[in-house]
Amino acid sequence: MPDGNSTNLLYLFGPFVVYLVMLVVYYVWEGRRERRLHEKYETEGEHA
Repeated sequence: MPDGNSTNLLYLFGPFVVYLVMLVVYYVWEGRRERRLHEKYETEGEHA
């Protein structure tokens, strides 16, 4: 077993992996919000 080498890698890349996951979640969430707004204004434009 390596002497703390894998733990050091976890400390080094862990925050970056967390950042990437949060970025993906944000883009998915924002895409859904934008699609919902687009559908809302698209239907309002048809009634105007």
